[in-house]
Amino acid sequence: MQKINLILILVFFSLINCKKSNIYLNYNFDKLQDVSLNKNNEIDSLKMYGFDDSNKAYEIQGKNIFLREGPGQNYKKLINQKATDALGETNYMQVDYTCLVSIEEEKNNWAKVRVVDPSYLSTTHYGWIPLKNIVQNNDNEGQTSNVNLSPLQYEIISTTENNVSKNYYIYLNTNSLSKNEISAFIKQFREKHCSTCTISIFDTKLIKNLIEAYPLDKDEYLKFADHFVAWSTFDVPKSISFYPFQDLKYREYGGKNFKEQKMK
Repeated sequence: MQKINLILILVFFSLINCKKSNIYLNYNFDKLQDVSLNKNNEIDSLKMYGFDDSNKAYEIQGKNIFLREGPGQNYKKLINQKATDALGETNYMQVDYTCLVSIEEEKNNWAKVRVVDPSYLSTTHYGWIPLKNIVQNNDNEGQTSNVNLSPLQYEIISTTENNVSKNYYIYLNTNSLSKNEISAFIKQFREKHCSTCTISIFDTKLIKNLIEAYPLDKDEYLKFADHFVAWSTFDVPKSISFYPFQDLKYREYGGKNFKEQKMK
């Protein structure tokens, strides 16, 4: 039951932003008919609905950026109908740093964009955002950064592997690190150890016994959630979720220490 609840939670969050769940990991896609899949075996709505995915994709700077009907703050925010129906209150389309977008039009320092990664949002998430929130300086694209992890205190505390991904569970001393610094660590770790893997960052080694534990009781879940700092999955390596288990279940269990709100 807990596993089902977690899947539902992940699906819910995928409705309201670009953060992507791994609900397809154990599904046999060979059984699907008339469905286009990308190279990571994800449902690719860009191909399904005939969109041209050859355009350049851009990263987003910032979070909680509303998609609007036109190029300006005076235009209405676009309603996220799926999230609105699920929650029973009005929610709006948003993009953030976990998305990749294509630019379809520019006007008055605004850009009409379409989400291209994750691709399943491409049919719904398109609208206008400020041009300043789009990272267009890609002078270093394709270059490998100078990998230097030695100044950081980290340790691989466990690894597992399944049919789709190798999983690294890493202790990292995050006391003085910002989101950007943790993100840089994950990027550098990938360059040094793996190109496609799932990376989980913890701020203590004391959760090692909980990594493979299932199901987690209330106290175990709260402990795991409070120390699970960041998560970057194999299928969306540029997307990083911070404190991913501080979710609806966390709130239901009485968790109140929402750490992401305090991060730099």
